[in-house]
Amino acid sequence: LEQQIRTLLQHTTNSLGKCKPKELATITLSIAKIVNSIREAHERRRANFYHQVFGSVLQNNSKPDQSIFHALAKATDANLPRFDARYLSNTAYAYALLGYDPKIDKRSLAGGIAEKSIDCIHQFKAQEFANTVWSCAKLNVHDPQLFQSVGDSVASKNDLDKFKPQAIANIVWAYATTKIQHPCLFQKVGDGIVAMDDLDIFKPQELANIVWAYATNKTQHASLFQIVGDSIVAMNDLDKFLPQHIANIVWAYATSKTQHASLFQKVGDSIVATDDLRSFNPQNLANIVWAYAENNTRHANLFQQIGDSVVAIGDLSSFKPQELANIVWAYATNNAKHPNLFQKVGDAIASSDGSKVFTTQALANIVWAYAKLDVKHSGLFKKIGRSIGALDDLSSFNTQALANIAWSFAVVDMDVPVAFNHAFTRALLEKENEFNVKDLTQLYRWHVWQIEKSNTGLPEGLRDRCEQPYIKPHTSSARVQNSSSNAHECIKGLKENFLP
Repeated sequence: LEQQIRTLLQHTTNSLGKCKPKELATITLSIAKIVNSIREAHERRRANFYHQVFGSVLQNNSKPDQSIFHALAKATDANLPRFDARYLSNTAYAYALLGYDPKIDKRSLAGGIAEKSIDCIHQFKAQEFANTVWSCAKLNVHDPQLFQSVGDSVASKNDLDKFKPQAIANIVWAYATTKIQHPCLFQKVGDGIVAMDDLDIFKPQELANIVWAYATNKTQHASLFQIVGDSIVAMNDLDKFLPQHIANIVWAYATSKTQHASLFQKVGDSIVATDDLRSFNPQNLANIVWAYAENNTRHANLFQQIGDSVVAIGDLSSFKPQELANIVWAYATNNAKHPNLFQKVGDAIASSDGSKVFTTQALANIVWAYAKLDVKHSGLFKKIGRSIGALDDLSSFNTQALANIAWSFAVVDMDVPVAFNHAFTRALLEKENEFNVKDLTQLYRWHVWQIEKSNTGLPEGLRDRCEQPYIKPHTSSARVQNSSSNAHECIKGLKENFLP
């Protein structure tokens, strides 16, 4: 069988020069679908004899055999002027399924398809619009002119009745993925969905992709988010939603700052009812708790279960630095205490070998979270303190990050002098006029603590600025005396108003 397939494929390849556009598009799409089917079968561990045979012919090291598709691409490129809308979109879709964009004479085939599509945009039907922009997004083809033409065409339609739910979702997903703005298109699509009688025809992935696209594209459409949320809440259960769908949905609502209490309750209850969260990957878990915290929504059982799930993991090497930072930030913001989780995360960071690179904001968020919940983890603070101290330039730290770091070390009484060296002082002075009142009160708390430890505190000029928020409401004196007793009195009276 394998030899027969190879012979047929070789004959087809040798005959490509005689193929018409329809035949080229059909052959390319058919083979691409077979390769995609083989890949999905292996991912699901359901590969059978036929998957193995076809895979040995069409793949090379588990990837599409580029020699086959390059030959198809070369024949396609030579015939592009003769391709109509259907053949263009089908061919683009085929290569997007493969994740392969062949270069013909140093030109991207997908880029050539995009250029040709603009010329015949008036021929495109609903599915062809969707396939083309989705394929460009998957293949990282950034063509603003094409996307403008497609957006204008779709937005000019009287209704979206001819667009299937998947087509609608794929279109807005493509614009969000390529970061190409088209407000009229997003307004038209949002209005069209809101006008539908119900959203039962939309699959979970389509609902998730739509709200994700609007949030990612920073496009507000309150009515759309309301009806999507209502539709999900009305469902008997969320069993058909994959962890990625759930995470993307709550992330989208939080990112767009859209409140929908019933939706968050439904999602939280559904996750809690799940016996095992091992199907949720680190990004899913981090995005979910981040979304609840960002949306100012409490769900104690959800946070307990996710915390327990993270603790149960053997090690946290699969978690990216930002995911660890988002998790502890979310728990602290939601005032959700989970000592075992914080111990686990703290141990992981303290023992990291330096291969994980934390952003400045992540470092600030982590120590702030531990201080906010009064969790003392000396290994964590020493590790982060030394990491900060090893930096020659802290200009990448914004004012909030600098203030949060200083405040956090002071609150948990973790004295790591190397963290607050000349580079830290220089960063404070460079941003001296940018600190707000809350920042200044945090810095003054740190200053008092530093003096108590016989360390160097704030430079005089910045210290004078820091004293004002503390002293003005409680004394007629314009300046505070440089003593710990006066400072402690100020802190006692004002920490609830100014400190996190």
